[in-house]
Amino acid sequence: MMLASNPYNTDIKQLARRNMFKQKRFMLLCGFTLPVVVLWAASSGALDIRLYDTLSAWLFDLSHTPQSMLAQQVLWEIRLPRIGMTLVTGAGLALCGVVLQSLCRNPLADPGLIGVSSGAALFAALGFLFISTSALPPWLPSFLATGFIPFLAAIGASLSLFLLLKIASGQGGLNTLMLILAGVAINAGAMTLLGFITYLVDDATLRQITFWSMGSYAGIDHGIFVLSAFVVGFAVMFFIRRVHTLMLISTGEKQAKFQGVDVGKVKVQSLMVVALVVAVCVSFTGIVGFVGLVVPHICRMLVGAHLRVLLPTSVLCGALIVTIADTLARTVIIPAELPIGLLTSLIGVPFFLYLIVREKRKLSHV
Repeated sequence: MMLASNPYNTDIKQLARRNMFKQKRFMLLCGFTLPVVVLWAASSGALDIRLYDTLSAWLFDLSHTPQSMLAQQVLWEIRLPRIGMTLVTGAGLALCGVVLQSLCRNPLADPGLIGVSSGAALFAALGFLFISTSALPPWLPSFLATGFIPFLAAIGASLSLFLLLKIASGQGGLNTLMLILAGVAINAGAMTLLGFITYLVDDATLRQITFWSMGSYAGIDHGIFVLSAFVVGFAVMFFIRRVHTLMLISTGEKQAKFQGVDVGKVKVQSLMVVALVVAVCVSFTGIVGFVGLVVPHICRMLVGAHLRVLLPTSVLCGALIVTIADTLARTVIIPAELPIGLLTSLIGVPFFLYLIVREKRKLSHV
């Protein structure tokens, strides 16, 4: 006697197949779009570069005209490190957003929530204040601005993390509620002190602090890109290997403990890696807001909440959004540049609102 197939199970399987197809299609779209965006970014700017001619002249030594040599120099020394840095930092910030939202089980969690970005901004402002008020040789301030400011920003991010872990840790381990509250308190304190500093400095220094806080990829070189790529690459591998553990924690800490997960240890290790990534990204480029908060939401609405899909998709989308925003920042008002933080918000907010409205319409028909 044949048993009738369960139509409910059939519908579940069809829905799973559709979701899997949708996820693969979106990831392939991101993968194909990424090199197109990189080529567009490399050829666009104050100096238009014909990539085929420039690369042919460089690889096969076809010509040594001043124009081709200038194009090769701009492409190799300025644009390629800058494009690589946008890809790396966009991927890193989106990755940190996914991890923090999973650990805290809070959709509003992002790298700014734990106070690392504000701590870096505070110490960077102290560096600008020191440079503007000290009697230094004429050549030294430019050197300090390229090396000293990122160094201080990294120290500020590290101290913020140390203070966060000190406040949020207790006898039962790292408390998620205390983590969020401590991050809010650190953010408020750092921004208050930053307000005092901006009140004390002169107009030129205030302008430097303001533009740094809005983010810029100007001045990125190969060394900075390699260092950032190494840190972000390490973070990606670290969290990919622990994606199952993060999924268990995101469903509930008690359930994760019953499954044998050392929740406190995983939280501390994850926060340290997140702080390292944010410190490296923020110290060299300033604060590029919005990416860590909204990119995971956009990807979650498009491919679902499963971390095995959400994590790599967020990394790709973060790299795409930041690279597009930086290219527009370089090209919209040539020869000047717009702060990239303005454009990341300008690109992300309308798309995010569109997705929210679309999801609301879906729910209204349920």
